[in-house]
Amino acid sequence: MQLSIYTSTQQNNFANFCKTTELKQIDGLTENRIDHYRRLIYGVIDDSLRSAYPLTENLLEEDEWQYLVDNFIEKHNCQSPQIWQMPFEFYSFIEENNFDIKLKHPFLMDLLLLEWKEIEIYMMQDLNDDEKTFESKFNDHSLITLNKEFGILKLDFPVHTKPANEIMKEDKREYFVLIFRANDKVQFYDLSPFFVFLIKKINEGNNLIENIVMDSIQSFKTFPEELVRENIYQFIKSMQSKGFILGYTNGDEKC
Repeated sequence: MQLSIYTSTQQNNFANFCKTTELKQIDGLTENRIDHYRRLIYGVIDDSLRSAYPLTENLLEEDEWQYLVDNFIEKHNCQSPQIWQMPFEFYSFIEENNFDIKLKHPFLMDLLLLEWKEIEIYMMQDLNDDEKTFESKFNDHSLITLNKEFGILKLDFPVHTKPANEIMKEDKREYFVLIFRANDKVQFYDLSPFFVFLIKKINEGNNLIENIVMDSIQSFKTFPEELVRENIYQFIKSMQSKGFILGYTNGDEKC
């Protein structure tokens, strides 16, 4: 059922006041009350963003934070009806607009992205087969089963390993971070390009350890074969203890 033009206009005027404090004609308005609606709506948005981005809020001066939130509320039309997704729209809004704060803190977008991804991974749907059983030990003929609830970020600054207020322009280079959910907690793990390669190979379906080892040896020929093999085994053990590798099945029975 479509709203009448009159009703739509009244609602838009009310929403516009809550966003900008610009008051247009609203029939039946008690003027000394409308400010309370603006305050309540602003408070919900501000509190939600502070909860989503505690590291960013802690980094910025209060007036800097308020300036970003004020601009977001006034100029952005939120699309998602789910409030937990609003922080991503805040991230996108800052990314798409030229704010001086991004020059002051060139790592700001990396920090926002990291904090948003923690929310996204935590809130993502369950993808793992909890009823499937796995072996806890592996050999070269084992197939690896990864935790499917993960993501890999490529960053320019070490926002995942270094306090934001200590990051310098000189820290800029290529960083990779693994983010995954295990036991209802989101974990972060710093990755080298070698381990990014490894995870991608496994995730693509090349999850027989013997094949992973041989592919890695071929792709990283500058490293001694035994070193590559040992690094792979150590990584597998470490990721299993953290919950990123769920376990193993017998590769000899695959077909």
